[in-house]
Amino acid sequence: MATNELLPLYDTIAQCNRCGFCQAGCPVFRTTGSEHSLGRGRQAVARALILGHMELTPEVAHALEDCLLCRGCTAHCFPAIKTDETVLAIRHAYLKRHGQPKWQSFLFREILAHSKRLETAGRMALWAKRHGLTKLAEKSGMLRLVDPRFQKVDQVLPAMGGKGFLRGNQAQVPQPKEVKHKIGYFASCGMSFQFPEAVAATLRVLARNGCATTIMDNTCCGRPAHAYGDLDTARDIARKNIDRMGAEAEGLEAIVSDCGSCSTHLKDYGAMLKDDPAYRDKAAALSQKIRSFSEYLAAIGIEAPGALQGTVTYHDPCHLSNRFAKITAQPRKLLKGIPGLTYKELPESDWCCGAAGSYTFLHHEEASGVLERKMKNVEKTGAATLVTECPSCMMHLGYGARKNGLALKVLHVSQVLDEAYEAGK
Repeated sequence: MATNELLPLYDTIAQCNRCGFCQAGCPVFRTTGSEHSLGRGRQAVARALILGHMELTPEVAHALEDCLLCRGCTAHCFPAIKTDETVLAIRHAYLKRHGQPKWQSFLFREILAHSKRLETAGRMALWAKRHGLTKLAEKSGMLRLVDPRFQKVDQVLPAMGGKGFLRGNQAQVPQPKEVKHKIGYFASCGMSFQFPEAVAATLRVLARNGCATTIMDNTCCGRPAHAYGDLDTARDIARKNIDRMGAEAEGLEAIVSDCGSCSTHLKDYGAMLKDDPAYRDKAAALSQKIRSFSEYLAAIGIEAPGALQGTVTYHDPCHLSNRFAKITAQPRKLLKGIPGLTYKELPESDWCCGAAGSYTFLHHEEASGVLERKMKNVEKTGAATLVTECPSCMMHLGYGARKNGLALKVLHVSQVLDEAYEAGK
């Protein structure tokens, strides 16, 4: 029986001429060597499903789960086929036919879609990590009761010793000496709970550059649900965020996020809801306000930072790379503008680090192979500090540094700028 849900993609899928150039850019294929890991292999599966030569069974769906959705294949594809969109369509079709794991449904619909529940769950996770409960759950096998593939969760997660970022009315927002810009701050889940110190640095740097910042009343951006093929929930979350932020956003110059995945996904709200007459215009208006941290600062121009010593390099998060948002020159410009700091370009800087949200927990073996390649390239630079603009990348790169015994700091762009401003006082 043909998988009719994929028919709209057939013309795109038919552009694949099976040349194999996608081998050069796929981090997973370079780790596993499996044909199904390639863009070419994934397009062949999609074609077979449409023609009815293959059934959308759990085995077929599982074979497509190891895609990072990084578009590494797209960068080496002459027709520039976006294989991630094909994979997402298949994942969505599978959920429609076979249902969704209970933990995913609960997480996406009952936690991430509701800001207060998300806040509570985030603080519970912080407490569990701080008191060793995640280590106990990992060692006892309790996590495998949720999903048999869960492993190394405690090892991959950062220490998370501090308190999470307090959102809403409790948020501590530094005020600029002179207000030049009125902006909103979209608090991402990963930054708020894993790296609250980076959020604090972001807000200080924004204030230093004349930004009066309003903490937006947002929940999760919806990217996790979207990545797993739960497109209906992703759209529902988008609608919730539009309802919560829309009116307040009208009076703001921009809404800034220091998470590359969040900012890029928020920019897609207009496209996601283009067929929804009730939200189409509001979604497009909100999307036009969204800026990534580096993108916004580079556009407004920043106050000269103080001098720092040392060598840094930069890892491009997939969603800020030239394959997605094309925010690549801006973070480098900011780093190179810090006096005394030596910048070294990272080989294969735009290759995925293997984190891909929760990918490293569910596909740890493949993710570890991808991460090892990344860490070897980092070592080649001789840098003492590895900078990026994505909490998932920060988590995984920090794990890579610990795993390989590297004396390497993994920081957000905002943290380096914050340190430079402090040094210039």
